[in-house]
Amino acid sequence: MPKQVLIINITRMGDLIQMTPLLKRLEYEWPGVAIDVIVDREFCVIAKLLPGIRHVLSYDFQMLMDDARVQSRDLVSLYQDVAEWAKTLTTNGYDRVINLTFNRRSAYLTGYIGSSDIRGLTTAPDGNVIVKNSWMAYFLDMHTYRRLNRFNLVDIYALGGSGPGPYAPVKLKRHDSDCEWARAFLSVSGTPACWIGVQIGASDVMKAWRPEYFGHTMALISQQLNVGFVLIGSQKELPAVQEAVQTYKKAGGVAPLCHAIGKTTIPQLVGLLSQCDLMLTNDTGPMHVAVGVEVPVVNVSVGHVDFRETGPYGQKHWVIQPEIECGPCGFDQVCAHQSCKDRLPPRYVSEVCLHALGKGALPDDCSLGMRIYESAIDHDELGTYQLRVGTESHLYHWYGQFWRKFWFDTCSGGTSQLPISNENPPDLDHIEETFLQLEPLLTALCHSADEMVTITSHEPVAVDRLKACQGHMNQVAHEARKLGRTSLAFTPITTACFRDTHNLQQPDLRGMAREHARAYATWQRRTWDIVRQLGIDHTLALH
Repeated sequence: MPKQVLIINITRMGDLIQMTPLLKRLEYEWPGVAIDVIVDREFCVIAKLLPGIRHVLSYDFQMLMDDARVQSRDLVSLYQDVAEWAKTLTTNGYDRVINLTFNRRSAYLTGYIGSSDIRGLTTAPDGNVIVKNSWMAYFLDMHTYRRLNRFNLVDIYALGGSGPGPYAPVKLKRHDSDCEWARAFLSVSGTPACWIGVQIGASDVMKAWRPEYFGHTMALISQQLNVGFVLIGSQKELPAVQEAVQTYKKAGGVAPLCHAIGKTTIPQLVGLLSQCDLMLTNDTGPMHVAVGVEVPVVNVSVGHVDFRETGPYGQKHWVIQPEIECGPCGFDQVCAHQSCKDRLPPRYVSEVCLHALGKGALPDDCSLGMRIYESAIDHDELGTYQLRVGTESHLYHWYGQFWRKFWFDTCSGGTSQLPISNENPPDLDHIEETFLQLEPLLTALCHSADEMVTITSHEPVAVDRLKACQGHMNQVAHEARKLGRTSLAFTPITTACFRDTHNLQQPDLRGMAREHARAYATWQRRTWDIVRQLGIDHTLALH
């Protein structure tokens, strides 16, 4: 009997498309595997275009969230409805349940369905939300040190849901009927030598380049090549598109425009983009659709978007990022100026588009502050981005490479094939100074945690002694945490430790004490491993 896997992914269209390499990786791990996926009803159509899925199961999770917010029904009855819907899934005997949605609702659903192998958010016996699988835990942590992350969400899904394996591209099914419709739809607007898809809007204005800049870019391209532009997006993005078109015409744009705003179904959008030779876009769901039908992408990466997390995956895509100290900003920030968008002049973006079409060189003058990256596949068969134009912070570049290898080795249990840098970290003196202060705190912390285990192992528990020990441990932990976050050499493992101290799977006092002791011991061990790797004389901490 083939293995059965259930994937829960109830977020956005782009997240669904980005999990297609996971589907291929599961097939590589378990040939003949049967994969079911749970999605929000809104994205049922796109889910049916993902290859390798047995059943697409949908529920109106958006309605559930809306009803809970306005309190139109009590929360218990809402969750009872979901439980009734999911009841049959509890008897399917899934060999693995993979939750790719990082919220409390999905954790409850995962815990309710159950499996001996759960990956992602679920619930502990006491109802607490916990995360299982080291890659899924990494995903939770990496947003606190985004500039150090070098893993695309596509690879985190595949590594966490399955494991290391051969490279698999993002891929969507396309139907001949939709491609025929697209060709007929395009022919009404003209017959240029090639079509460029353009996504001017975005679900969040923070991650959308300015509409007038799109218009200027399109005008510059049209003056160089025999092209046409396919304008795609939802009806709510129409005002931004109209602004771009107005700018395009004023700037002397001469190429035909094919307006597809709000006029396509998802399968028709797949067919339409498959007829394009290039796509110019913000970080959007349709960007991943283009990747899924093997269309090269030029991605304008602004606002809180970090292309290393969600940029176009695979080979021969291009990312343009402003060189600005505050970018990418945090998800919870609302920027008043959004000046990162003004760091990307349309002339340079048009030149990147021409280069992607094989019609020109990359711009070589980036004095205005921008970086250009080309997507690729690295030695570990994971996605990466190679800087082609511009400069990066040497400090973050060095640590980005260091942590990329560290986390691959740690979470996969293997050894990264990426070349190892022989160069010392740029802040070596600061690392040594931090380590000398941090190590005594970690030793004291581990001793206190071990004492907590001892106290909770005896009946009856000595409550006063337990409280005193816990108070001391929390004080030392606070000092160690604050110090660990002052250095890029220790920030990620510090974050991981304190996530572990809240990721408690044991409901009893002794079990929780053991989990805390294990987390602090892991933090200390990793700290020593890092200083050894960096060539620091760790014996200094013993004196």
